[in-house]
Amino acid sequence: MICPKCGSNHVITQQVTDTETETKTKGFGCVKACIGYLLFSIPGILCGLCGMGKSKSRTSYNVRITHVCQNCGKRF
Repeated sequence: MICPKCGSNHVITQQVTDTETETKTKGFGCVKACIGYLLFSIPGILCGLCGMGKSKSRTSYNVRITHVCQNCGKRF
């Protein structure tokens, strides 16, 4: 492999892993509040707060291949 910038053939190949973490937080549950209202009247609306504030996180990994010239440092 030849570097497009300097024309050198001293190029190494690297595997790079990017990590992304996405976090979602639960809010007020309208369905829980409606069911709580039907079962317990006005205080049952507080059932909508059950589970509020809990978070779920999802991690995704992205793997890509890069080439690095040992002479000029160009990544391609």
